[in-house]
Amino acid sequence: MEELSSHGDVEIREKLLQIVDFLLNEIRADRIIRRNLKMEGGKLIVKGKKINLDVDRIFVIGFGKASVPMAMEIENILGEMIYAGMINSPYMGNLKRIVVNLASHPYPDEKTLEASEKIIELLKEVGENDLVIVLISGGASSLFEIPKDGVSIEEERRIIMEMMLGGADIIKLNRMRVELSKVKGGGLINYIKPAKCLSLIISDVIGPPEFVGSGPTYSWGRGEEYCENIVLADNRYALEIAKEIAQNMGMDALLSSTVLEGEPQDMASKIIGEIKNEKGKLMIWGGETSVRVGGDGKGGRNQELALYLAREINKRMGFICMGTDGIDGPTDAAGGIVDETTLERIREEGIDLEKELQSHNSYFVLKKLRDLIITGYTGTNLADICLGYRP
Repeated sequence: MEELSSHGDVEIREKLLQIVDFLLNEIRADRIIRRNLKMEGGKLIVKGKKINLDVDRIFVIGFGKASVPMAMEIENILGEMIYAGMINSPYMGNLKRIVVNLASHPYPDEKTLEASEKIIELLKEVGENDLVIVLISGGASSLFEIPKDGVSIEEERRIIMEMMLGGADIIKLNRMRVELSKVKGGGLINYIKPAKCLSLIISDVIGPPEFVGSGPTYSWGRGEEYCENIVLADNRYALEIAKEIAQNMGMDALLSSTVLEGEPQDMASKIIGEIKNEKGKLMIWGGETSVRVGGDGKGGRNQELALYLAREINKRMGFICMGTDGIDGPTDAAGGIVDETTLERIREEGIDLEKELQSHNSYFVLKKLRDLIITGYTGTNLADICLGYRP
């Protein structure tokens, strides 16, 4: 925080950084679970819905970047009512009744397959009067996978990698993942039956919730839903909280109806076009752009978007663009921060911005400027957010 606000337009930067800092704390997965779940009269109340816990045993399974904090809070709520559990996560965690398997992200591999087969093995124990609670969050598509017969995990990894590097959006990606999988697109239900099923979802997808984790517990239009799927939070949830935080700081905040999507360069022009008419406002955008990767640069969609915004700034304003999960592309950064001084500082450093943008080398540029947003593991995943402020 100190480094990021030690240069550039300090007034703008401090406001943007303060909002993001508060936001990441408020949208942690454990807090989302705590806000939406409670025990009342022997029943589990989920967003106002009563879930009957008069069952023989409760199993908890899960997969996603937020699965550890989700599972931790479920353990706090249900305690010894949990008979057994297992989750796949890219991060280890200390849980009492739920086993944590380390799995790979953003591409599935042998480790993913092995961890997923352990979950399926656990599900062989479930009976008709048991309840399986499934915890799903962003990243689940990579972290939980068993390919269809005739498709190897290596082949699937190659297909998904080519699509991602080619700029495919999450909907196209997850449709393909369903085609390749035994457990996606409702496939997991086959292993949960005949037990009852409750799926709790923290969504990183801009679109139908059945695309989160490629919809392992949704029927995908093949008949009546077997599992009760409840979305606890999504990108809109994060945007609304960001707006509330800004208003509590005395700022005039506005949610844009424009979704972050497509190429960062095109998105930057739209964002600048909107904010130039909103003097004195903090503007908030959410979604996920997609980059067609070429060249040998290092970066991510949010870092690239930040630099394209910097290129178009012609008045006093600033932007933060970041992934709420703390990860932007194959880097240790969540995104970047820029303002009206950024272009001049790039010139002073002798950086050829156009060249670096063409080779998708945004990480190098922002690191040189000391303008990378580095959060570490945030314990949540609600897609991307971009904040723009024009005093």
